[in-house]
Amino acid sequence: MITPKIQSNHNPFRHRTVSSTTITRYWALGTSDDPGGGEVKSRMTTSRSLLVCVLCCCFLALEAFSIRDLIKGAKRTGAINEPMPCPTWHPFQCPNGDCVPIKYLCDGSADCGDGFDENPQMCTAATRPPVEETASFLKALIQAHGDDFFVKLFGPKAKSKLSGMGGVDQVAVALSQSPTAEAFGSEMKLTEDELMKMMSVMDAITSGAGGSTDLSANESADFRFFAQKLRETGFF
Repeated sequence: MITPKIQSNHNPFRHRTVSSTTITRYWALGTSDDPGGGEVKSRMTTSRSLLVCVLCCCFLALEAFSIRDLIKGAKRTGAINEPMPCPTWHPFQCPNGDCVPIKYLCDGSADCGDGFDENPQMCTAATRPPVEETASFLKALIQAHGDDFFVKLFGPKAKSKLSGMGGVDQVAVALSQSPTAEAFGSEMKLTEDELMKMMSVMDAITSGAGGSTDLSANESADFRFFAQKLRETGFF
């Protein structure tokens, strides 16, 4: 039998397929020349990746909100120029995006770039019962004394649960935000006579002379607390 000779340049792995798994393991475990070298390279690559991620995050944060803005509570905008939530130490957000501490609201000095923190209606509402409570109070009076109860206070427009004045919710908003009775009368389109009657009735209720009005003693007593709040906040 003739045994074929193997050429010296013959590569026994010439026709073998080396899988990607083998290559991966080769780099992970290192080579005979550098045992463990692949593991070191892998760790170095991971560390570099983490460093790049941290630097990118810092850059984006500074791009969206500078240190100057952080200190002064100025306007904050995101990547698509939309207002971002204000920080807890400057929680009030102005319509233009500025952030202002609560203690600076309605202090007589504008801190919002557009002056919104000194808006008369907002500042008036801050001193009065919340709109929701006012609406609930008005509804309770109607339920207790009838759908036309407020005609005795506001005039004919107040018939049928204040429907002629825009409804209970609209009147509640106006009572909460109107700095004065005159401003309320203008918004509700009351005549001069209706406005004078309203102020006269409220004055009588708060002074204890409710008997001089069209309201009964019980009706005056039920409305007295709210009328006193309006007087204390400069409504009349």
